[in-house]
Amino acid sequence: MADAAHEPDHSDSGFPSLWGGLGWVLLFLFLQIVAGVAALGIAIGIDKSGRDAMELARDLSFIAGPTIISLIASSVVLLGLFWLHLRKEDRATRIGLTRWSRLSFLQTVGLAIVLIALGLAFNHLYATYVIPDIKVQESLRKMFEALPDTPFNMVMLFVAIAIIAPLLEEILFRGLVQNALVKRLPAWGAILGASAIFGAVHMDYHAFPALMMMGVVFGILYHKTGSLRVNIVAHMLNNGAALLLT
Repeated sequence: MADAAHEPDHSDSGFPSLWGGLGWVLLFLFLQIVAGVAALGIAIGIDKSGRDAMELARDLSFIAGPTIISLIASSVVLLGLFWLHLRKEDRATRIGLTRWSRLSFLQTVGLAIVLIALGLAFNHLYATYVIPDIKVQESLRKMFEALPDTPFNMVMLFVAIAIIAPLLEEILFRGLVQNALVKRLPAWGAILGASAIFGAVHMDYHAFPALMMMGVVFGILYHKTGSLRVNIVAHMLNNGAALLLT
């Protein structure tokens, strides 16, 4: 994985920068927190049930909807900022957002299937033997399960998890962070570093090894194909399948 020819073109040595990539990660977290607090505050403010604010804030079925709305809203804002940032100086092309894989179609599909299968196998073993009494990202699962089962909520959940999250995360963690790290580290070090950050921002220490492993899967896929488009599609299919199966 140390072959420099397999990296996206970095004709502008200042892009993407390490501090810039980390700044985008902090902005990602900040927007999620602000949007989450604002959405929950609005929902509590317009609630007519008569329950007090603390009771409402502890009710998963109540906070699930505002939480997902806030995730979508903050992600859309960040994607808009990405668009403004990447449209300059051909940056989108240089991180692989405007091209497909350098490998053949069959090689790309085969590689994606093998990598994702290995990642899922690791996560299954981890969840079965390392933390058998704790579900990975259990709080998130409980919130999704508490979401009222309406067509609007189901569509909103699918859009947030299977469409917007993969698009945002691949641009951020592979396109910007991994590309910034690969200027300072060997390819394997950049993949591990970006994957560790990817796992950490989900703020679930039980899930960290599983999330980092999936980050490694997508990091290797990006390194080998040079295409964020491939990663985004693979990530969407993975999240969509996981959501539908669970």
